[in-house]
Amino acid sequence: MVAVVVTAAVPTLGPTASVAQVVDSTTLRPTDVTVDIGNDPRYSGIYRAKGMSRICGKMDLMMPHRGNAFSVEFPDDEPNLAVSNVSFDADTLPPGQTTNSFTLNVSVRTPSGGTPSAFVVRAKEPKYGEPGTAARVKVASRDTLRVVGTATSGTKVSVAMVLICHPKP
Repeated sequence: MVAVVVTAAVPTLGPTASVAQVVDSTTLRPTDVTVDIGNDPRYSGIYRAKGMSRICGKMDLMMPHRGNAFSVEFPDDEPNLAVSNVSFDADTLPPGQTTNSFTLNVSVRTPSGGTPSAFVVRAKEPKYGEPGTAARVKVASRDTLRVVGTATSGTKVSVAMVLICHPKP
């Protein structure tokens, strides 16, 4: 009897270089926001919230005209905040600059739990007569957005907001 020995080449799975995934610095950032609503007979006041932003940073959406865009979507998933929603978008707002072409939607929750309609500033659409300015400052990975504008909700309502997106932990 003849013994047959079969050998197979098995590739060795030695150490491989692990590729670290780049952290997306625009998502899930700790954020503080203060909104001051004025000239509204029912909802004038200062509203504050802390939480995580879904988005806070450059959102070019693969469109060439948005190379210096800046967007904020707040909060991520925190319920019952005094500032229940912030949506801000400017096609161009690099650090250290100011623009009068942006859209801001802010929703607040009153101390009694009421949730009025959103206050909307459509500064980039002059036909609505809702002018405003937005300024962005970036220091050590911290973005500060200051917005002042006019929203129309029957009357002209002043909206002032300071939003700070902190670096990811």
